[in-house]
Amino acid sequence: MLADPLAIGVTYITAADIPRISSEPNKSVYKLTVGSVIYQVTISHVVAKGRRRTVVRLDANTIATNPFDSTTSVEDTTSTYLVIDRHLRYVTDATVLTYVKELMGVLDMAAFANLTTTRSAQLIGGES
Repeated sequence: MLADPLAIGVTYITAADIPRISSEPNKSVYKLTVGSVIYQVTISHVVAKGRRRTVVRLDANTIATNPFDSTTSVEDTTSTYLVIDRHLRYVTDATVLTYVKELMGVLDMAAFANLTTTRSAQLIGGES
């Protein structure tokens, strides 16, 4: 199981640790409010038919002024995901970690490509 709270580096938007609000086998949920934005991280793993699907999801929710009616507000929600779907028998955790780092390169996240990969390795190994 990942640490509680989930440590987030100071160079990121939340700049704070995100406390766990729920935990069950193969799934954890973390939540933090920063200013007017509510961040929720869900990490889950499903194993079926010899495959493991790991989903890391970040939801950011805020209340914003309605652009069509300035007297009302609307909920503004954005979700981002990383999905790792792998065959458990043929691909090693180390190889999957290499692919995750390669994805950072595809996204041109050069500053992040050489970060410590401890949490990624924990996720690939099935922790939530």
